[in-house]
Amino acid sequence: MPENRALAGVIRRRRERRGWTLSELARRAGVSRQMLGGVEDDQKNPSLNVTSRIARAFGIPLFQLHLEAFRWLERQPASCRKCHYSCVHRGQQKWLNEARQCTRPQKTPSAPAATRPVAR
Repeated sequence: MPENRALAGVIRRRRERRGWTLSELARRAGVSRQMLGGVEDDQKNPSLNVTSRIARAFGIPLFQLHLEAFRWLERQPASCRKCHYSCVHRGQQKWLNEARQCTRPQKTPSAPAATRPVAR
């Protein structure tokens, strides 16, 4: 879901801004490093308890963490918010289709079918 990808990006960016490793944030939050890595890579969906522990480790209220994620989502076009392609990879936004600024792969026009001469 785009909300989870946005939350994963917010957590990763906050951690990197502070210069913390995954292990450091895991220790401060009381969450396993594997769980935290899965959350940041958008492989695991964090529970409310895990998310609140992460927010507490950053010294912010839980709603602020989610608010940052939703503000990031609001900057995306509406079509991308409902898109099934991932706009975020490891906390960074990525584009597959630069022209549309979208992660959806650009459709390549199919080659015209080879025409055979008509036998008369």
